[in-house]
Amino acid sequence: MVLVERQNGHVIPHNTKKKQKTQRIISHNLGYKEPCGVLSDHISACDKQNQYNRRMKCPVCSSPNVYKHKLIDDVQIFQCRKCMLAFVDPQTPRKNMGHIYEFSDYQKREAQFRKRYENTTRLLKKFSPGKKVLEVGAGFGLLSSILSNQGYEVDALEPDVIPHYLKDLPVNVIKKAFDPFAQKHTKKYDTIILYDVLEHVDEPKKTILLFKKLLKKNGIVFIQTPNYLSSMARVVKKWSWWMIEDHRFFFSKHALSLLFSKKIWKNRYYSTYEEWVDFKKNLDGNFADNKFGKYIFFAWWIPFYFLFRKLIWRAGKGGLIVTIYQKR
Repeated sequence: MVLVERQNGHVIPHNTKKKQKTQRIISHNLGYKEPCGVLSDHISACDKQNQYNRRMKCPVCSSPNVYKHKLIDDVQIFQCRKCMLAFVDPQTPRKNMGHIYEFSDYQKREAQFRKRYENTTRLLKKFSPGKKVLEVGAGFGLLSSILSNQGYEVDALEPDVIPHYLKDLPVNVIKKAFDPFAQKHTKKYDTIILYDVLEHVDEPKKTILLFKKLLKKNGIVFIQTPNYLSSMARVVKKWSWWMIEDHRFFFSKHALSLLFSKKIWKNRYYSTYEEWVDFKKNLDGNFADNKFGKYIFFAWWIPFYFLFRKLIWRAGKGGLIVTIYQKR
């Protein structure tokens, strides 16, 4: 007669149980991790997690090839291995962060932002078919003010903060979120600008369809968004642009190309970059308790970075993605 015993709700012969114990010891000694299954003492928890992963599909390409990528402050970030989109666990509640800067702090970095926007205006002059612009998430309104002063007809969509730079300028400030605005709006634009906005949206596919509705033929979408595959994100311990409190998605070049279907959109421009002040602030966090190590690291890193950063950016490893899609 074979003796049996119940384990996690299953009837297991004693001789099988002995084999399992031996297998556990061998696996431990060889350094193997126990997979979810008959060898695990947490079968129900593992099965539940596996079932959750099997149900999950990539929000962009619908692939089930989704895996855990990184844990940030107890929040799980997943990665689609097909299109390389990364996204926050959909069950994570969102926190309303408002704007990441107080206006007084923003003013201290105004020169940096103006320099950044000079490149933006050059790209708009090159690729935009006209002067009618919608800036989504205009923040304090600095970019919209620059465009207005250059003769653009600007609508600035900003639901959360006061656009201080737009006082006394002929800019139409709209205090609405993008989706309800776009669904009812009939005006057509030559350009839609999203500076550090796309990573916040809940449904990227829906947002892209609304861009199509609002743009004229040959109109463009200008996007800047964090690049989680950047060298910065890999080198620093705590990459500040994860911002899991409010960021939902982290895009790759391939994920963006799938969002913007080739039947409707043409990619006119793609590049990556970051500003040294942002990279340095991220790197400082690596040496919070080791000032001596920080000095040694920066002594060789700074020359290396400035010598090779343009090659790093061309390889698609800059901290920020800048891309332009044109409606066909």
